[in-house]
Amino acid sequence: KPVAAEGLSWQVLKIDYAYQWYGRNGSWNYEPYTTTTKIADGKIDIAAGAPTRIATPIEWGEYRLEVAATDGSGAISSTKFSAGWYGAGNADSPEVLRIGLDKASYKIGDIAKLNIVSEGAGKAVIATLRDGLVASREVTVPAGGTTIDVTVDEAMAPGAYITAMLYRPMDEAAKRMPSRAIGVTWMPVDSSAKTAQVTMQLPDKIPSGAELVVPVSLAGLAPGETAQVVVAAVDVGILNLTSFKSPSPEDWYYGQRQLGVELRDLYGRLIDGMRAERGAARSGGDGGGLVTSSNLPTVMPIALYSGIVTTGADGVATVKLQVPEFNGSLRVMAVVWNKDKLGHAEQEVIVRDPVAMLVSGPRFLTLGDEARLTFDLHNVEGVAGDYRLTVQRTDASGAQSGMLDQTVAMKAGERTLQTAALKADRIGATSYAVALTGPGGINVTRGFGLEIQAPAGDVKRSTIQTVKANGGTLTVSSDVLTDLIPERSKVTVTVGPSAPFDVPGLLTQLDRYPYGCAEQTTSRALPLLYLDEVAAATGTAQDGAVKERVQAAVSRLFEMQDSSGSFGLWGPGTADMWLSAYVSDFLTRAKEQGYVVPARSLTSALDRLQNSVSYASDFERGGEEIAYALYVLARNGRAPIGDLRYYADTRIERFATPLAKAQIGAALALYGDTVRAERVFDGALADTEKLASDQNRRDYGSNLRDGAAMLTLVSETGVRKDSAARLSELVTQSRKRQTYTSTQEQAWMLLAARALIEEGKSQKLTVNGKVTTGTLMQLLNARELAAGPTIVRNDGDKDLQAVVTVMGEAASPEPATAKGFAMTRSYYTLAGDEVKPEDGVMALKQNDRLVVVLELKPTDGKSGRVLLVDRLPAGLEVENPRLVESGSIASLPWLQGLANTDHTEFRDDRFVAALDLTASATNSSAGETNGEADATAAPVTPAGPASTLAYVVRAVTPGSYLMPAATVEDMYVPDRHARTGTSRLTVAAQ
Repeated sequence: KPVAAEGLSWQVLKIDYAYQWYGRNGSWNYEPYTTTTKIADGKIDIAAGAPTRIATPIEWGEYRLEVAATDGSGAISSTKFSAGWYGAGNADSPEVLRIGLDKASYKIGDIAKLNIVSEGAGKAVIATLRDGLVASREVTVPAGGTTIDVTVDEAMAPGAYITAMLYRPMDEAAKRMPSRAIGVTWMPVDSSAKTAQVTMQLPDKIPSGAELVVPVSLAGLAPGETAQVVVAAVDVGILNLTSFKSPSPEDWYYGQRQLGVELRDLYGRLIDGMRAERGAARSGGDGGGLVTSSNLPTVMPIALYSGIVTTGADGVATVKLQVPEFNGSLRVMAVVWNKDKLGHAEQEVIVRDPVAMLVSGPRFLTLGDEARLTFDLHNVEGVAGDYRLTVQRTDASGAQSGMLDQTVAMKAGERTLQTAALKADRIGATSYAVALTGPGGINVTRGFGLEIQAPAGDVKRSTIQTVKANGGTLTVSSDVLTDLIPERSKVTVTVGPSAPFDVPGLLTQLDRYPYGCAEQTTSRALPLLYLDEVAAATGTAQDGAVKERVQAAVSRLFEMQDSSGSFGLWGPGTADMWLSAYVSDFLTRAKEQGYVVPARSLTSALDRLQNSVSYASDFERGGEEIAYALYVLARNGRAPIGDLRYYADTRIERFATPLAKAQIGAALALYGDTVRAERVFDGALADTEKLASDQNRRDYGSNLRDGAAMLTLVSETGVRKDSAARLSELVTQSRKRQTYTSTQEQAWMLLAARALIEEGKSQKLTVNGKVTTGTLMQLLNARELAAGPTIVRNDGDKDLQAVVTVMGEAASPEPATAKGFAMTRSYYTLAGDEVKPEDGVMALKQNDRLVVVLELKPTDGKSGRVLLVDRLPAGLEVENPRLVESGSIASLPWLQGLANTDHTEFRDDRFVAALDLTASATNSSAGETNGEADATAAPVTPAGPASTLAYVVRAVTPGSYLMPAATVEDMYVPDRHARTGTSRLTVAAQ
């Protein structure tokens, strides 16, 4: 409400902060209070709506200006402000001293004025700190405070912390406690001389598909001086996900750093002795955490990068970026540096055609799905007229067909939506080319692709049979692909002593495994170290990309290493000693094979194993991780020989598995202690023949894995080589008893197959009339089988083992199954009301949101590490809680007691969760990632009640879709698994 045109009074009040000490129950405590002192006042006349100015001299400190009406209306207004480079808001206890500087930044040679505000007098230690102590001195501070001169020199660049520690002794006569107050403030040093002035001259707008020319100009370089430039152009929609700030190296290197010095004194002990309450001093300049309040992008995002470019003698670098088909805004970011300067620049560029076209549809489809493409057309700058919209489809076979050809009339500025039916009638990658042409030469194109998936993926069937000597035959025809999609299926044929290991089939299985924890990454890469050796020995084709895949696995694994050197299952986290030994074993073998393994990181991993062995507690039964660590250390020449002999001589029977004993024996063999090695190996071999069925294991293993790994160790060390045939038979029998194998079993079986290659070199076979020698390992596809069966004849005088493995995808969903687990999948509204399909069909509307609840319960009394995968229908999308708040289930009160997860993934086509059922823990907001479980320390206990997980989905694309099955499997005993049934989903347009 406006006041009268005259008659205002004002006053300036100085605000002082102090603390009142009091004693209660024999302890000293304090409470803060403020006092105000009037510094100046007066009266002014001011017209309504017009500004005026008040001027009065003030000193350092915090003030409040109050303005009041004098007409009796009671209207009053006030504001707080500070004088000087000063702030009092960080003082929350008597132990915090209020200090401030007179400028925002300083140049070298300036005199900085440090103002100290103190209620009482005392002695102060003034220190300048960077990575260490730069300077220190003692000053006397009178009551009320003082100002100290600080000379700014090169040692303080690009900034330093100034600290003041004020001490006042105890005065018993005055009943005053001793006091110590600490003040900390950051003093920036001007870095403009070391900052490059960077400019970019960019157009405000370019069409999609055009080349973006980015001239980056630098000012302030010396004649002939150059600099390096990198330029990135990124979709603003991506950057908005986390409110991403453009890289600014000058702010990073010249900005405020975390205080790297710890302040200690003994005064805190004196104050504590008086039974006073401790205060807290806080200082720092770091920013906030992840911000996820922005909207998700609705178009295909892009990110372009130039690489390093060097400026010319004129200080200009011209970067050219090819912009793909895209509508939206790009933030162009340039970072510049040379030996003594840093700088950056940023600018946004709009990418837009005269007629903007946004194509949206599902992210994938399943065979038999029906959906629709939506074309959002906006005639932004084009003329009115008829436009032609066409869609060309290219399926997985390369066949092209016209899917849409229609005329769209649009006025200038008009926006319209067009749709086209989309049917998934062929498996594989399908691409679509969209074109919009119109008057004035307008030609807007878009291209995108969809992966059309099979209703049932990763179907595997294996048969093991004997091919009799002297003319026995094996026939493999196209009948083995019955009920499978031919073009998505493969058949492997192995004949010979290593046939039960099925090398081609195992390699294919490992390569198809889509999840990447540390164990699985290692298991996939470990056999590849010796793949060329196996391929050369068997005459099979060599994989040219092996080296790149192994090197990528090495890099991936070091991403999962923590600062202690250990590895976590799904990333840096709780140490898992057996897993760390397994990864270190692979890294050691990779180094031996000539791969690039960072020495520092590998040394850190080995140091961690050595420390674990040194500080390991004695055990009555177990020791798997100790044995493996000692073996890996021995392979690197770092195992303590005294520990090895101690375990071999006095504790060998306490090791719980044959593999652990064999690893102790192998370590001794590497050190040349053959007598002990053979004795320990004999004990391990005896254990393999009396093992019961597989129980819950902490070491990711099974009897099959142990046998294959022991066969590998026998082959590599040469100890008890006469036991290879015996071990091979044991592994073969274990393999025949299992329908499925884990990644751990597959990896060691592949390594064990190397040991048997020599045995098969003498065998004679005829394959489709062509004579061959040695182990047969053959990979067949549907086209080869359609041309005629493959017939293998055994021309030798010994029976041979043969394995035929079929892997592929089925056109029909597989039925529900349960073996060791019971699993259900239910759907609920956000309010907690269950939504059930009617006659096998769930009907939703576009933008409906549901909570998917998955309940898993072991039915065999066993625990284990399990992987749950819930494949989505194409019409639904997961709302990832890491990106959007609406995806969080933490706020749903009806969801309680959800399971802890070691790892979760929210993919376009599935939800993935890994659980350690030995942990038996719950968390009220599960379904989002929790910390890693300690797999080696977790007790092996009977499984408890059901584990429940949940996540949020949204109906996005109208159409009719298959709702694929959800599956769960024990990752290391895959015979334990379950699969739900399937149904259908319809999504209606709003």
